[in-house]
Amino acid sequence: MLRTLLFALPFVFIALSFLIKKTRGLNWLVFAHAIINLGFALPLYLNLGKDGYIDKMGLFAFLITAVIYLFVALYTLGSENQRKLRANRLYSIFLMLFISAMNAAFMAQDLSLIWIFVETTTIFSALLISIENNQKSIAAAWKYLFICSVGIALAFVGILLFVLAQPTDATLKFELVNAATLSPFWMKLSFVFILIGFGTKIGLAPMHFWLPDAYSAAPTPISALLSGALMNAALLPLLRMEKIMQLARLGHIAQDMYLIMGFLSVFVAAVFMMKTTDFKRILAFSSIENKGLIMIAFGLGGSAIGAGYMHILGHSLIKAALFLVGGNILSLYDSKDSCQISGLFSKNRNTAWLWLIGIVLILGFPPSPIFISKFFIFASLLGKRYLIPFFTLLILFAFIAYRMISLSMGLCTGESRAKKNLNILRYLSPALLLLIAAVMGIVGI
Repeated sequence: MLRTLLFALPFVFIALSFLIKKTRGLNWLVFAHAIINLGFALPLYLNLGKDGYIDKMGLFAFLITAVIYLFVALYTLGSENQRKLRANRLYSIFLMLFISAMNAAFMAQDLSLIWIFVETTTIFSALLISIENNQKSIAAAWKYLFICSVGIALAFVGILLFVLAQPTDATLKFELVNAATLSPFWMKLSFVFILIGFGTKIGLAPMHFWLPDAYSAAPTPISALLSGALMNAALLPLLRMEKIMQLARLGHIAQDMYLIMGFLSVFVAAVFMMKTTDFKRILAFSSIENKGLIMIAFGLGGSAIGAGYMHILGHSLIKAALFLVGGNILSLYDSKDSCQISGLFSKNRNTAWLWLIGIVLILGFPPSPIFISKFFIFASLLGKRYLIPFFTLLILFAFIAYRMISLSMGLCTGESRAKKNLNILRYLSPALLLLIAAVMGIVGI
């Protein structure tokens, strides 16, 4: 009954959307959907572990997504929407379906169903990226659709190989897999394809090429959801498959691949960030860096696993907030080129402070939850005596911190010709996300 209500909800709201004749009304409809969607967290928690509902990892991802969606919807209420009624109706419909598809991916305990729902998120998010219907957004959407579809196709091959790895009574339900009977050869091959496939959707290097374009071209609320929520839908099947690899005594292979892709992602992000002036693309490369760090955490194992989950939480909330603040900057200056933006403090002090606080938190300074996760990741690297990776990561983080701090100083300092105010909701939404992240960091300490 609970699952039926959760997945019927967006279709009820979609039907209601055709009765609404004003853009503002559609924004309120999405906000109402976000509130009710978050309201499902308690009954899902009460049904935790029951067959067909949700596990701890799924509930963790659901809560993060629901919170971000709520504040994204609140932010939209304060935005000046230039889209026509028909375009905004399509935007609202695709957004609710996108959230529903992610919820389904979080709840599914069958690898084939997860694959279907993750592919569904690709379709709806591509439509949302291209909703502005300009050359850049359409090109970014097609690039995203093509690369992620190839990745999902590779994940499908991995699923077929996973079936071959089970000599008898093959199943795609995680809890029914008999790890003791798995064929090591087919299982290794299966995991490689699944990691590359879902890793493409996450945006790990070297399959990251779609990500900077999509994050930069998408409307601000969609950029926040892509960075803060969508990654989790593709990451969960990898973590669930890794558990099976551990049970089959092949966990070291999964962890080594996590470490390779994690370090490569951090390296690629650091290099490209130094050359980029588009602040939304810099936030996108920061997402690649943090996703790489999450993979490093799970690759190290042990105490770093908890750090990985803490990093997921911190990155999701803080990066979503930064994209929303970036939307404010875009509204104030009508440009994403940091070379053309200065004097944010004199033009809009609230936005300047939110941006600086967000940058401090995303770089991992206290009270950010990322401070805790980075501490345990570096401690784990030292504990395993990975000295070269340890110092390499420190150097890469120094470059990334320098770039993001110098970018922020350029944006915020200087003089601006005239002050400009925005709706209070456009400050409140990112501020609350940053506050929640900071509280989680303090509690985590």
